[in-house]
Amino acid sequence: MSNVKQEMNQVIQELQDNGIDVNAHMESDTTGLGDVVESALQKFGITEERFKEWFGLKECGCSKRKKWLNGLFSWKKNK
Repeated sequence: MSNVKQEMNQVIQELQDNGIDVNAHMESDTTGLGDVVESALQKFGITEERFKEWFGLKECGCSKRKKWLNGLFSWKKNK
């Protein structure tokens, strides 16, 4: 699990270092893959706090990965 986390963080950091803001297009009426993943996990009781507790982490980077996934795959919300 730790290797995957490190690899994802490296990818995100590399994109940011190259000036790529994957969230520049996000507006208040959009949702993204990160939001969907978070919502699905929460329905099973898996929250960022519980994840950190289970693995003894102070910070897991979940919010950063959620934001990155939202930037990669997003769409307008149905009203």
